[in-house]
Amino acid sequence: MKKCAVLILMMLPLIAAAQKAFTISAANIPFKDGDRIFLVYKENGVKHADSTVVKNGSFSFSGKTSSLGEGYICRNDNPFFAAYLHDSANIYIEPGNIIITTPDSLINAAITGTPNNNDQTELDIALKPFELKLRPINQYYDALSPAQQEDAGIIAEVRAKTNVVLKEMEPVKLDFIRKHPASYVSLETLQRMLNNAALNDVSDAYAGLAPQLKNSTSGKKLGGMIADAKSAEVGVMAPEFTLPDKTGRPIKLSSYRGKYVLVDFWASWCFPCRKENPNVLAAYQKYKAKGFTVLSVSIDDKDSKAAWLRAIKADHLPWTQVLDRAKPAKMVKESYGVTTIPVNVLVDPSGKIIARNIRDRTLESTLKQVFGE
Repeated sequence: MKKCAVLILMMLPLIAAAQKAFTISAANIPFKDGDRIFLVYKENGVKHADSTVVKNGSFSFSGKTSSLGEGYICRNDNPFFAAYLHDSANIYIEPGNIIITTPDSLINAAITGTPNNNDQTELDIALKPFELKLRPINQYYDALSPAQQEDAGIIAEVRAKTNVVLKEMEPVKLDFIRKHPASYVSLETLQRMLNNAALNDVSDAYAGLAPQLKNSTSGKKLGGMIADAKSAEVGVMAPEFTLPDKTGRPIKLSSYRGKYVLVDFWASWCFPCRKENPNVLAAYQKYKAKGFTVLSVSIDDKDSKAAWLRAIKADHLPWTQVLDRAKPAKMVKESYGVTTIPVNVLVDPSGKIIARNIRDRTLESTLKQVFGE
């Protein structure tokens, strides 16, 4: 026992040496005294949380870090209880002095002082004109009545307008990545683009990243995601999988041969997924007699099975539901290159993927074409 204690004591200086100090500070900002500021971030898979209050237009945090942490800072809304954060900003926790400046809110804050925060702020400034285009679209949706927010036609209209702006952002993001091939921000930006941008663009941008970034743990993971996405893109055979349904019965994708099946990745906690469910239900009811069906793959945690079952019942989903938590070599969503949800793929009767990410009116128009209407 003494040997163990001595060994631990000998290691402490090494552990301490690996820890480097960081500070987060904001001064002369237009926040009220007493406003509570929350900081939440993950480092090496461990969640950290802290809070402070604004005094005389200032607040600060300090700590130590041994690697890069990613998280967010928010004002007044306790992130562990709030359904929605009204004022927040993403932040990288890394050694050095991190400085927050803003004319009005955390949403419009510039976070600088350390390499990754400098890079993120540079990208945010480049994307600002497009964010301003998105703002009235979001305000329009927020002003709708609850019934209007459930209307499939209105949702399709809002999503179409949003997608136009998101497409306009892509060249700006790709240009940033090309100019910052060694930045972790480039890697993160590329990962978020994976499910929405053209796969060839994402793959080419990844190839241009610095070798040390591609060889990092996160870089290798993204490389694997891109490879998985290529194995589940339009024109290839859909990767086979077997997952348990609500009762634990194993369901094979190949058992759907002879039908058109929409493999729909979602979760009970995913707001956009739940908004899309009425549209998928309408398509199912319209085309089920013609050989179309849906197989929903939930990424809900296995400990949240009750919430998953409640969502299925509340959204009136009659087709087969399976849970992507069977712990195979890797999750099915990974085999399909899914990094965000909702995502879906349309598989033809031979098992080939013929469409990907078809929602609202695009789902309807695709099925019309498939069934010759």
